Amino acid sequence: MNYRNYIPVVVLGLVGLFLLRGCFSGPEGQIRKQLAELEELSSFDSGEGDLTAITSAKRLGNLFTEDVQVEFRGSGSRVRYISGRTQITQAAIAARKQLAGLEVSLYDITVEVADDKHTALVEATGRAKVTGEGRSDVQDFVFVFHQTDKGWLIAEVRTV
Repeated sequence: MNYRNYIPVVVLGLVGLFLLRGCFSGPEGQIRKQLAELEELSSFDSGEGDLTAITSAKRLGNLFTEDVQVEFRGSGSRVRYISGRTQITQAAIAARKQLAGLEVSLYDITVEVADDKHTALVEATGRAKVTGEGRSDVQDFVFVFHQTDKGWLIAEVRTV
């Protein structure tokens, strides 16, 4: 058995492990993991059962602080405000009832952790595509994260 053939595989495996560990360790990695979960829990398919919808909406709400503030500028100049984790959860349940499905993604993410390691500012571009509609809505967001005893939670969201 020739072990030289396995050297490239081992090296690639170690590089992949290093990159994976680097992406999901420390405050920045934890915040990126929270954003990935935000994408996953905000997205849903048609035919989702009521119990699944409620469970996902509650899990989504748990990504936010109790006193979260959301300022969302939709098309035109209309501004919508959501205050508190409960309203986030209710809005998620309502969206699941009103829409056939939704695909949410975040990209161009930059994370800046403050020197005190208790707050972080995140800028990202979000894309939402409603099932059955031919277009996607794209919006730039600013997230403010706070380090809590439950991990990094979203304390503020606003559109740019």
